[in-house]
Amino acid sequence: MNSLSYHESHSHGSLGLPFQAYSQEDPYGQYFVPYHWHEEVEFIYVTKGSLVLRTQNRTRLLQEGHIYFINPGTLHGLFGNSPFSHHYALVFRLDMLNFLQTDSCQTSYLVPLCTGKYLFPDSEALAPELTAQIAALIKKAADEYRNCDTSLTAALSIKITLLQILELLFASQSFIPGTQAGETSGDVNPLKAVFSYIESHYGEKISLEDLAGTIHMNRNYFCRFFKEKAGKTPFSYLNEYRVNQAASQLLSTRLPITEIALNAGFENMSYFIRQFRRCKGCTPSAYRNTEDPKSLPIPF
Repeated sequence: MNSLSYHESHSHGSLGLPFQAYSQEDPYGQYFVPYHWHEEVEFIYVTKGSLVLRTQNRTRLLQEGHIYFINPGTLHGLFGNSPFSHHYALVFRLDMLNFLQTDSCQTSYLVPLCTGKYLFPDSEALAPELTAQIAALIKKAADEYRNCDTSLTAALSIKITLLQILELLFASQSFIPGTQAGETSGDVNPLKAVFSYIESHYGEKISLEDLAGTIHMNRNYFCRFFKEKAGKTPFSYLNEYRVNQAASQLLSTRLPITEIALNAGFENMSYFIRQFRRCKGCTPSAYRNTEDPKSLPIPF
C-alpha cells in the first residue's frame, strides 16, 4: 500500500482478469481489515452472521442477506461483529467490462459508470427482491472465480455475471448521480493521513501527539474526531492494528513471540499478551499452536 494515501498500490486479479473474489469465514468474530481505499469497485454479500463496515461517512452493520457496494476511492474498513460469520467480496476494475466496439451499451451505461457520472447506490434503498437477485449473482461470480484454474470459460462467465448485476441496477434505475453520492474518489478524508502514519510507523513508539499532528489537530479534539469517524479511540485502533500484524507473523514465521511483539510495536510483553487476548480471545502462543490459518481472516 502507498504510505502517502493509504491507497492499495497493488491491483486485484491479473492483467488478463482484473477481478478477485474472496470468500471470508470468521469463526471467532475477529475479522479485521484496516481502513484503506482502492480504485476498484467492491461488492460485499454477507451470507451468515454479521460484520461492521465503516466508510468515511457512516457505519453499517451488515447482516445475513445484506449486500453493499463500495465505490472506487471510498475509504473503508471491515471489522468482525459476530462469530461464525461469512461473506463474499468481489473486487474489480470497472473498465474490465468495457467493449472494444463503441455501441449504445458502451456510451449509455459503461462510460458514465467508469467515469463516475453514475455511482453504485446505497443498498438499503434497493427492493428486497432486487437485493436477493444481486446477492445470488455475487455468489455465482465468486464460485466462477474459484473455478478459474479448471474452467476454460470462467473469465467469460464472470464478466457476464457482473454485467447481469449492472443490468439489474440500470433496469431498476438504482444508480446515483456522482454529484449526490458524497463518497467519490475526490472526497478527501483527513483520517487517511492518520491511517497512513499508523501503517508506516506501527512498529515504533507512537504518541497521541504524533497521531494528532498528522492532521494538525489539538490532541483532545483529535480523540473525539477520530472516535466519531472511526468508531473507536485512536489507541484502540492502533492496538488492534498491531495485534493483527503480530498475528500474521505468528502464523507465517517461527520468530520468538517476544521478537514479534517488538516488531509490532509492543514494548511491554504483558501488555502485548493482554491486548492480544482481548482481540483474539487467546494468548499468542495458543494462537500460533492451535489455529488453522485457512480459517482465519487475513490480517492486512
